[in-house]
Parts: sequence; C-alpha cells; structure tokens
Amino acid sequence: MRTLIDLIITLCFVSTILTVPAWGQETGPEPVYVVIMNHVEGDTTCREGDAACLASVQYQTVPLPPPGVQLWNAYSVDIAGNDLIYKILLNYSDSAGRKPKLFIEPAGEWWQTYLDPVHGGKAFDKFNYLALGNEFGMQGHAIMYSGINFGWYNSPHTEEGVARKFRDLNFFAGQAYFGGQAVNGGKTFTGGWKLERQGLGDEYAEVVIDHAAYAQGYRISFEDHDGHIKDEPLGINNQHASPFVYRTVYPDGVWMVKIDMNGSVSGNCQGNTPRCETPAEAAARFDRTLQVRASDPDPSKVYFYGFVTHSGGVWNDFNMALPGQPLTGEGLGLKKIMDHIRLRTAGGAKIRFVTPMELAAIFNARNPLPFQLTE
Repeated sequence: MRTLIDLIITLCFVSTILTVPAWGQETGPEPVYVVIMNHVEGDTTCREGDAACLASVQYQTVPLPPPGVQLWNAYSVDIAGNDLIYKILLNYSDSAGRKPKLFIEPAGEWWQTYLDPVHGGKAFDKFNYLALGNEFGMQGHAIMYSGINFGWYNSPHTEEGVARKFRDLNFFAGQAYFGGQAVNGGKTFTGGWKLERQGLGDEYAEVVIDHAAYAQGYRISFEDHDGHIKDEPLGINNQHASPFVYRTVYPDGVWMVKIDMNGSVSGNCQGNTPRCETPAEAAARFDRTLQVRASDPDPSKVYFYGFVTHSGGVWNDFNMALPGQPLTGEGLGLKKIMDHIRLRTAGGAKIRFVTPMELAAIFNARNPLPFQLTE
C-alpha cells in the first residue's frame, strides 16, 4: 500500500497547474529539476620549493589498483570514477524517459593533465559526454599553478589569491577541446567557499569568489548551501539548501545565479552537516522539494534538487567492496538517492534531469534582470 507521503506527493502534483518552459515541449505539472554534480578531485598540492613534488608525474601515471585497494588523487581514478558514475546514472530515467545529465567539474590538475599530449586525454574514451548533453565546469580548489611541470601550490585565502586561482584554473580549462568543441562550458563553478572563508570571513568570501568568477565569464555558482549568503531567499537563513534557484546581484552590476547543494550522499556521512547527507537525509530533502514545489503557485520559482558525487569516492566504494559485500560510502549513497528518485517518478512525481546551465536558462527566462544580462 502506498504510504501517506507518497499519496500526498502524487495528489499535489496532479493538482499543480504550472507548466514547464516552452523549450521542454511538455505540458502538465511543473517538474522538479534534478541536477547532479561530479566533483573530480585532481592532485595534491606541492610546497613551494619541493623539487621532488614539482617533478612528479605520479598523479598522471599511476594505474588503477586491483580490487580491495584504495587509490585517491590519480588521473586514472578521476577518469574511471566519472565513467562509473555516468554508467550507473544511465540505469535511470526522468518522467519523460530522458537519461540523467552530469555536471562534471574537475580541479586544475585534471584540466592540465587532460591537455598533456603524453599523459592526457582518456576522458571521452567510454562516453562522448558533450554529445550526450552533459556539462563541464570549474572546481575552485584553493590552488594556483606553480609554473613548473604539473606542480600546483595552495593559493592564499585573499582577494588576490582567489583571483589568481580562477585565472589559473580557467587558463587550462579554456584550452580543453574534444572533437573541435570546447570541453568547459565556462559558466558554472564551485568556489571553494569553505576554504576561502578561513581568510576572508563567511560573507566576504562569497563576494570575492563571485567577483573573481564573474571576471572569468562564470555566471552560475553551484556551492555548499552555507556558502551562499547574499540575497538568500527569506526563510532559508543559511540553515539548509534552497529548494529553488535564486540570484545574487551586487551594487556594481556583478550577478550570479545560485544553485545550492548539501554535499555528497554517502553511507559514511554522520548527518546534520552542509558537507554531506545520509541517504535518508537526501531522500527526505528530495521529498520536501516535491511537496513545496506542488504547493507553491509562484510561476517565477524554479524548484530543483541538487546533489554531489566524487569520482574517487564512488570508484573506491565499489573497488573496496568484496564480492557479496555491500557498498558503504558514496557508491551506496548514489544508488540510494537515484533509487528514491526513480520510486517517486514511478509514483507520478514530475522530474526532469538538467545541467546547471539548462537550469539557469530556465530561471533567467522567468526572472530577467532589470538590466541587460551579461553573457
């Protein structure tokens, strides 16, 4: 028998009269959009003057280990983990039968390695992610390029440090092509707010990150929800992820579309933190999003559910699981939340998988700025 919450969600969606954007070519209830990020970790940083680290190509060359052996910070794992995540996602469909789309955001070491004629490439060997409608963007680790081989340093948590990291990251990402097409979508980023606030403070770190990213052409911040503070919708109070998209506008004309998330979904998460969700917490947040979408008649609001995976987290969870043993970490979390989304979709909830750029386009069309949008 269907549970009470299943029945409430289904009835609410049946009664909702909002329609999706014209480009979706759909009629009926307004969907909850689902946007999925894969955080591609990259390499560890070097200390300035560490000649051995600066000369190392370990990240670029270490192969995948056998089952039962963990490996982190390796290009091989970053590639294999992303492929594994996408392969898992292809087992699911939204309300119209479309497959999930992945927002892939590598760190700087990954972008530099991808470009290398000896160690790079490989990212599209199994899937043509661009042709399949996925989006690449920028992972804003607090790092800057050393100028030496594959070496990256930690960047200072200052205005100049943040500006430097975005310039360096965007420099390498901007050179990445596949089949004549730019790999980096160039619009969506994660700013590394939880790191930058250590030197800049909570509120000012967001200001500095947004301005530095904006200067490089980025317009969409997909960040831990507590890193989105300015112009946050009433009632959120920085306590949880906003269930709908909003925009931050600064007095100098800089603006940024805000997409909140609550970290990765993992069986190893202890819960009650902005950095991760237990599978139960993730499912409950998804259900709340369906409920508030169904009860809100405001056509300007674009409701969504966003969550995060990590290439290394998912790949290692699968690689460490012995035959017949259950998953315990991010692999478990990914399967649990996707199974829950499939359950709700089968029960009548209207779901649509999108990329951040697609989600922002819907929001911007419904909520135009009082001045010309700067692309």
